[in-house]
Amino acid sequence: MRIASSKILLEGTPEPGWIDVENGVIRTVGRGDPGPDARDFGDRLVTPAFVNAHTHVALIALRGRVGSALSGNVVEDLFYRIESQLTAADVRAFARIGAWESLLAGVGLIWDHYFFGAALAEGIADTGLAAVVGPTLQDRSGPGAAQWEAQLQATFDLAADSRPHISAALAPHATDTVSDELWKRIAKEAEVSGLPVHLHLAQSPEEHARAMERHGVSPWGMLEQLGVTERIRGVFVHNLYVTRAELARVGREHTFVACPYAQLQFGFPAPVDEWERAGVAWTVATDCAASNDSMSLRKELRFVAGQRTVGARFDPAFEGFLAGSGDAAAVWRARSARYDAFPTDASSLLHRVWEQAGSLHPTLRAGVLAPGALANLVVWDTDHPAFWPSHDPLSTLAMGDVDGAVHAMFVAGNEVGVAGAFTQSIVQSDVYCAHRKEANERLARLMAAL
Repeated sequence: MRIASSKILLEGTPEPGWIDVENGVIRTVGRGDPGPDARDFGDRLVTPAFVNAHTHVALIALRGRVGSALSGNVVEDLFYRIESQLTAADVRAFARIGAWESLLAGVGLIWDHYFFGAALAEGIADTGLAAVVGPTLQDRSGPGAAQWEAQLQATFDLAADSRPHISAALAPHATDTVSDELWKRIAKEAEVSGLPVHLHLAQSPEEHARAMERHGVSPWGMLEQLGVTERIRGVFVHNLYVTRAELARVGREHTFVACPYAQLQFGFPAPVDEWERAGVAWTVATDCAASNDSMSLRKELRFVAGQRTVGARFDPAFEGFLAGSGDAAAVWRARSARYDAFPTDASSLLHRVWEQAGSLHPTLRAGVLAPGALANLVVWDTDHPAFWPSHDPLSTLAMGDVDGAVHAMFVAGNEVGVAGAFTQSIVQSDVYCAHRKEANERLARLMAAL
């Protein structure tokens, strides 16, 4: 199949070109005349689909139900209680709905971390979404403690899966729910298999306190002490309690993931400006709809872009101004220093959710229109009101609300929905309606049981 347009995003610039797709992967990319047999999208913009580097799509079932639990440890106080009642069939049914929402937001690949890994993968695959699935591993505490061996086997089974859009990662839950013995096992398995390791790190004060109690060091220091950080390719999520000295020791083989809006509700936004200054590779993700209410990566990009100047509000210069002893010019200088130190132009932001997030897995490349990459493409209608006037379409993609402008989408070379009626063709389809019906029934039973 050959896909063509006068505006294919090649090396950061929309230009006439074409993309050949074979067996779910981009085989060739060319410029100029595509020839007579191409699927030509005219002057619509063709870009890579977004990559969401941390999700729990099955937790969409808890959207809007978190409420007052936000004042405590939500994972332990609320999620564990509900997750202990889940079945594999529940996870598959709920994951489908989260996967559909991701597709509708222009996301072609997710990194998901959850229980009942085999059912999770099937639920995602039922929609056509591509995924790196990490069956959650925990043996010290948590609802998955009794099934960690089955989850580890599910990881290996997924790694051997022949489908081009499904892959695997080792997924220890966190430093306080995984034993030292299992951490060492995971590090060994990562070395042997080459699988990346996708984990939550330093996400709560409780986790930090438990690491100090067990090892006398922080969560990051604990993994260093166990020899884990030097043996794995890590995708570390949240990282709220990591010091500057520790950031300086994060190797280039590792990537940090911020989930800005979820962190804003559950704790506080990760210090991505500190990560940037320390030279740490980083990307952004949504986490789950239960903590975010949305699977839109663009909301996260907007938050990160605005975060560059938030610190000025708490700068001594502004505190002095509020007290009546400072001047506005000093406040503006403090704001400008922060603004200039942290690049958040459209290309830099999109890089985080295209190439950066798409390069995290050693055997699965996405987020780029290049030979060998997964054929995850979005065709955007730049005549849509959300894009007009499209003088700078990349800025609009990074900062705008353009979900309604998706004209067509391909995941692993397969078309999702119907071109020209993308959203309606999905939400009105028999498949989606059947998925929603089952999810509604299972959610009702789960809530009644609780």
